[in-house]
Amino acid sequence: MLLSEIGDKEIIDLTKGSRHGALGDAEILFDPQTGSIKALMVPNFMEKSRFGSFHDHFQLPWEAIEKIGLDLIIFRS
Repeated sequence: MLLSEIGDKEIIDLTKGSRHGALGDAEILFDPQTGSIKALMVPNFMEKSRFGSFHDHFQLPWEAIEKIGLDLIIFRS
């Protein structure tokens, strides 16, 4: 699967049942030595920031991803 093919997928936390936006809104952290994906910086719409917006980020380890489906990326927090 190409990175460009997963950009519009919704990110869902299986444990909490919460939605974290689309992967296109996320930043990808790579291991500089191997080039492999270490984690995703995912938008967190569930926590209100001190400026009043609900848009913040959290780091999602690549190992926490359970399934990449047609429309969703499911992870377990």
